[in-house]
Amino acid sequence: MKSIVERFLVIWIEERLEAKWLEGRTHVKADRWYTIRRTNDMRASEIELIQKLFPEYEVWLATGREFPDAGQISPITKKAKETLKPND
Repeated sequence: MKSIVERFLVIWIEERLEAKWLEGRTHVKADRWYTIRRTNDMRASEIELIQKLFPEYEVWLATGREFPDAGQISPITKKAKETLKPND
């Protein structure tokens, strides 16, 4: 994934986000979140809001890099860890 918006879209999919849910937590209108998905154009302030909602993805969203030892992962890594957890 090359762009921040592409990484944001991975978060959207993997976290099963809904625009109304985002609107309620960020005060950015749901229509704007749909526009981001459609146009691949995201403002810095919107990126910062997503980073606050998902602090474990902060570095990955900005750079595409992960630092698991520091708790900085991608949604793909999170999903893999959840899948590999032994059943209790």
